[in-house]
Amino acid sequence: MIKIENLPYSISIVLFTRYPDPGKVKTRLAWDIGDRTAAEIHRYLMSKMLGILLREMDGINIIVNYTGVDTVSKMIDSFDPDLLSDIKQHINSGVLSFIQQPSSSFGERMNAIAKQLGKVIIIGSDIPGITSNILNEAIDCVNGDEAAIALTADKGYYLIALPYYSDVFTSINYGEANVYEQTYTLMQKNYASTSILNHTLVDIDEVNDLEFLGLTDLIKQNQIEISVIIPTLNEVNSIYETLVNLVLVKQAKIVNNIEILVVDGGSKDNTLQRVKDFKKDYPHTLIQSLIISSLGRAFQMNTGLRHSSGKYLIFCHADTLLPSEWDKKIVSILSNEKVKLAYFDLQFQQDHLGLKWVAWTANNIRRSPYGDQVFCLRRDYFKAIGGFDYLSLLEDVTLIDNKIGYQQSHRIPEPVTTNARKYSNQNNEYSYLSIFKNVSKNLAIMSGTKLLKLPACQLRKIHYGSSPDYELLEVAFQDKIYTFNYHFPKELHHKLLIWKRVYYRQLMNQLIPKILNHCQGNDIFIDIRANVGVVSCLLSMELAKHRIKTDIFAFEPVSYLYQLFKKNYELYINETRNKIYLENLALGDQQEENNSIEVKEIALDDYQFPIKKKISIIKIDLNSNKLNVLKGMISTIKQHQPILVLTPSIFLFPNAQSDTKNDINAMIYLLNNLNYQVDKFSFINYIAYPKHKI
Repeated sequence: MIKIENLPYSISIVLFTRYPDPGKVKTRLAWDIGDRTAAEIHRYLMSKMLGILLREMDGINIIVNYTGVDTVSKMIDSFDPDLLSDIKQHINSGVLSFIQQPSSSFGERMNAIAKQLGKVIIIGSDIPGITSNILNEAIDCVNGDEAAIALTADKGYYLIALPYYSDVFTSINYGEANVYEQTYTLMQKNYASTSILNHTLVDIDEVNDLEFLGLTDLIKQNQIEISVIIPTLNEVNSIYETLVNLVLVKQAKIVNNIEILVVDGGSKDNTLQRVKDFKKDYPHTLIQSLIISSLGRAFQMNTGLRHSSGKYLIFCHADTLLPSEWDKKIVSILSNEKVKLAYFDLQFQQDHLGLKWVAWTANNIRRSPYGDQVFCLRRDYFKAIGGFDYLSLLEDVTLIDNKIGYQQSHRIPEPVTTNARKYSNQNNEYSYLSIFKNVSKNLAIMSGTKLLKLPACQLRKIHYGSSPDYELLEVAFQDKIYTFNYHFPKELHHKLLIWKRVYYRQLMNQLIPKILNHCQGNDIFIDIRANVGVVSCLLSMELAKHRIKTDIFAFEPVSYLYQLFKKNYELYINETRNKIYLENLALGDQQEENNSIEVKEIALDDYQFPIKKKISIIKIDLNSNKLNVLKGMISTIKQHQPILVLTPSIFLFPNAQSDTKNDINAMIYLLNNLNYQVDKFSFINYIAYPKHKI
C-alpha cells in the first residue's frame, strides 16, 4: 500500500512488470527462442524502460508494480547491474518505490494501483519504443485534467494516463480483440476530456515483433549456447550421475553457457528429488525441471525443444555419460551447416561380450544411430523440421529415416557410456539369450513399421501405452505422425483401417487445412461431438504454427471420450498456444446408453460463451443426432454466419447406417432454408457456406 502523502510529487508513473523467470515471462516469444532467451530479453526491456524513468524523467514518482517474486531485493537484483546505483539513489530520495501486485486479474491490478494514486500514468515494460517525449505528453494531459491512452499496433494499449481515479479497468473484457476501444469508450464517459496519443507502438510478443523493430540482435546477445535435454521416467538411480557428468567433464570455453532441461514423464520414484539435490550441490548450473503427461520420450524431448534456448540441442538419455570436452566437439561439428545431426559411438557400462557385439554393430554396421548415442542438432534446423514425430516408440529411428537421412549425419568417433538394462532378463542379469531376444524384438518392430507400414504402438503394447480402457492411435498428418489415446470401435474392419492409418491419413489432410482456411484470428472454432480431440488438437497446433489467434470450443457428450480428450490435450499442450475450451456437454444430442455419467444437454444457442468473439466455423460430427444439433444453433447461425463442416467420425462410414443419406439430405434442406449452399469437398465431408460469402 502506497500513501499519497508520503510521495514527493503529485503525478506517478507506474511500470507494470514481472520478475524475469524463465518459462513465466514472454511465453509467446519463448515459443520461438526458448524460455531463457525470452527471459533475458524481458530483463533487457524492463531495464531499458526503468532506465528512461530514472535518468530522463523529472518531477514524478516512479513505482515499479511487479509480480513473480516474493522479495523487493530479488526484484531489484533482476534489473541491469548498471541501474543499481540509480535505483538505490531514487529509493533513498523517496522518488522510486517497489510494490508487489496482488494476485488478481489484470484489470483489478491496474484498478487497485490507480485508486491508490489518483493522478497516474500506467505503462508496460515490453514496449521498446516508449520515449521520455511520449511520457511528457501524457504528463501534460494529466496536468490539464485530461485522460489519455496510447495504442499498440495489435489494438491494445501500452499507456493510460488518468488525471483522477475512475474505474476504467475492471469491466473490460481483456480476452477480446478491441481492448483499447472498450477502454477508450469508458474513459470518454468518465472524463470530461480524453485523447489518444499520436504514437502507436509495437509491443514485444512474437519473434516477428523483434524483427519488425530491428532487434533480432537481442536474440544472439542473450542466447544460451547449448541446451541439454534429458527425458526421465523413474531414473532415481542414474540421473544424478548423468547431471554431474555433464558439469564436470566439459572443459571448453562455453563452460558457463549451458542449460540443462530435465523433462519428466511422471516418475513414481525420487527422480525429481535427485534433480533438486543436484541443483543444491551445483547452484550455479542453469537447470530447470519440467513435468508432462507423456506417452514416451518423443513427447518429453519435444517439450524440451519448446522450452530450450540453446543454439545447439543435445538429447541425452538419463542413464548416459558423455565423453570429456563433449561440448567443444559438438559445437565444432555442428558449425558446419551441411551436418544436420551429430552423434557419438556407443559403449555399455556392463562388461559382457554380447553387449560389446551390440555396440560394435551399432558403431560399424548399422547406418542409422539410436537415441542412446546422443542426438545433437542445431536448434533452428530442428525446429524447422518440427522436432520428433510424436511416437510412443522408435522416435529416434523415424527421425533419421524420414527427416534427416544418414548422409547428413556425422558420427563422432568417441563413445558415450550408457546402461544396457533393456538387454537384461527378468532377474536383471545379462545372458546371450536375453540380449538376443531384445535385439530380435527391436528388429522385428522396426521391420514391421518399414515393410508392413504398421504402427509400432500396435506391434508392441508398451507399458505406458495401451490399457483395458483405450489403445494408442497413430495419426499421420502432413509430414508428421501424432499419437493419441483412443477408444477403438469393436468392429474388426474399423480396427484394421485405423491400424494402417488409412482413414485418418486421408481425413485429417483434407479436413484440417479446410478448417484452417476459415479461421480468421480473434474468433472461435466450434468442434461438436469432438470425440477424443484429434481434430481440435491438430487444428490448435496448426493455428499455433501460423500464429492465428482462434479459440477452440470442443463439446463431447460421452464421458470416457471426454476424459481421453483431456489426456490428449495435456500431451500436446506445449505445442498449442490457442486455448481449447473443453465441455462435457451434449448439444441437442442423444446420450449413448453406456455413458454412465449423466451429461447435461443444451442447445448451442443457449450456451454461454466465456469470451465474446465471432464464431467463424463449426464442425458437426455426422455420428450425432444431426438435425437436433443443427436446429439448436439456428440463432447462432443467423447471428454469426459461420462456415459449417459436416464430417463423419471413425464410428460412421458412408452408408454404414440406412438413414444416413436421408439425414444428410434433411440437413442440406434446412441449411438451404437458412440461405446456405452445401458442397461436398471429399467423398465423406461436406461444407456449407452462407450464400453471400460465395
